Amino acid sequence: MRSFFKSLFSKNTFKWLFIVIVLLFIVLSPLVLFKVDNYRLNLNEFFNLQGASKTVLTIYHIESFEGGTNSRKTFLERRAGEFNKENPNCYVVIKTLTPEELVLNLDEKKLPDLFSFGIGVGEYIVGFLNELEENTNLRQDIIEYGMKNNKILAYPYILSGYCLISNGNMVSSDNLSDLIINTKYNNEDVSGLSMATGSFITPELSLKHNNLEINSEDIIGFNTTYEAYVNFINKNSVSLVGTMRDVARCKNREENGSLSNLKYNMLSNFSDLIQYIGIVDSGSSSKMYFANEFAKFLTQEKAQSALSSYGLFSVTNNKIYESGYMSDFENALKEDLFSINVFSNKEEIDNIRKTM
Repeated sequence: MRSFFKSLFSKNTFKWLFIVIVLLFIVLSPLVLFKVDNYRLNLNEFFNLQGASKTVLTIYHIESFEGGTNSRKTFLERRAGEFNKENPNCYVVIKTLTPEELVLNLDEKKLPDLFSFGIGVGEYIVGFLNELEENTNLRQDIIEYGMKNNKILAYPYILSGYCLISNGNMVSSDNLSDLIINTKYNNEDVSGLSMATGSFITPELSLKHNNLEINSEDIIGFNTTYEAYVNFINKNSVSLVGTMRDVARCKNREENGSLSNLKYNMLSNFSDLIQYIGIVDSGSSSKMYFANEFAKFLTQEKAQSALSSYGLFSVTNNKIYESGYMSDFENALKEDLFSINVFSNKEEIDNIRKTM
């Protein structure tokens, strides 16, 4: 036994043990000591260091079309709260402006850190927007409509669409072309279609992209989608080219018994009912960093899935509705969509109307 311990602690044993340790160090050190990820700077952690100054981002939220069942501002506010939990030193404030209020703020050189906007106001803000990086979360068929001069200036983050809502009692046919022409109901002449024709949005293009020929004598045009909706529910037209807000209104009226026997046909292939997010070059590195992060945050799966609580649709290829009519509508919008560049001015939009 004594000889065993003597051999165990001999110089030769320590020598071989030392060699083994050195070899292990040489083999394992590149995997640990020289692993690049161990030394990569995490900018998120850098800007969230304990005691770092607070960053406040301001978003100007401008709505140029009606949304779904709930407020898009509320959607933004809740996403801002989630973003703050992940980034405790960053706070996001949303200010809702009308297009007219936006122009006044721009005239007074009052700029936010981000713009949330849709068709009709992009021409006013395009010169203030900073180029964004590629975003693989987004559907490639719609990202191009937030580009200018081959640069991505805004990410789409909310998608809606047009629905042809019809009074089933007025027409027995299910053929869409029969639902948009004048008819007689209770011995009175009734127009074929109520539609917003005086705004920036172009519901008539949703009909044309679905191969539906429309005649001007069959249409009653209005300045807003709400005016068109009121005309429809008063049974002054067979159908309404409505937004998802109109679908929600009509569904509620069916539930309370004030409307019945409505037909809903989601119009595929086209939508200019898309909300975008763009960032302004504020000159502040922390603001620019967080503004970019928040813009990307809105396009990620968690934020996009939350749109199902607002009667709106995702700009990604993921489904967010499992069943029911909203799932059917979602499927209709899954086909490649045509749209109008969000930075188009009124003259350009009118020219598109004329050439379609």
